Amino acid sequence: MRLLVTICFACGRIVAQPALAPPAFDVASFKRLTADAPRNPLVREITPTSLTLRNASLGNCLYVAFGYQHWEIAGPEWRERPTDVIFDIVGKSAGPVPEPQLKLMLQTLLKERLGLAFHLETRDVPVYGMVVAPNGPKFYKSEAAGEASFKSDGFLATTYERITMARFAQAMDPPFTSRHVVDETGLAGTFDFKLDLAPYVIDPQTGKATLDYRGAIDEEYAFVRALPEQLGLRLERKTAPVEVMVIDHVEKDPTAN
Repeated sequence: MRLLVTICFACGRIVAQPALAPPAFDVASFKRLTADAPRNPLVREITPTSLTLRNASLGNCLYVAFGYQHWEIAGPEWRERPTDVIFDIVGKSAGPVPEPQLKLMLQTLLKERLGLAFHLETRDVPVYGMVVAPNGPKFYKSEAAGEASFKSDGFLATTYERITMARFAQAMDPPFTSRHVVDETGLAGTFDFKLDLAPYVIDPQTGKATLDYRGAIDEEYAFVRALPEQLGLRLERKTAPVEVMVIDHVEKDPTAN
């Protein structure tokens, strides 16, 4: 994710540089599933000599190849589920290559087989700004050093240890909310706290979780309500400049293998 002013995370994106011969798989199979084929979850497998995507939407392919998430892409609505455009892709190299090289090969494959063409531009997009609530934060700095830790404490309850505010904001990004979350707390260092969303998603009349428009548990509304009460933080709706991948052309059906 790339805002004009933000922290870059380790999952950074890989964009092919101009080259005489772009990296390409030695053997590749690229198929669109038929309309009556089962719609199963995405399967992603990467080995030193191959990259496999099964039941992949175009959005899945773009994320693996370039690192851009759906909110960072401007393109056809059918690129994301629910959609009837789902692919099975298997690419193999003659010998072992690093994973970044395999992703560059996938970029080449998408351009060759789907005619993918795009450009990058900065646009103002809807985001959540995470700020400190008026009464201040309700958590404390970490006392121990070490790697960040996320531990489940039951249904929708998580204990965060040694977590930066920027990393916590990232944990609320889509698909957990509908907008990218930007850390604007100004709080430096790492922190320990627990966040329990369960009380905010259970309908007291039915005892069941409330659902959003996708039919998934409505975690976004739970975050909006839980953060002020439990952590002394708040999510504010706003816009912010974000580098966006703008798709100029892409086909639904790949050219023949």
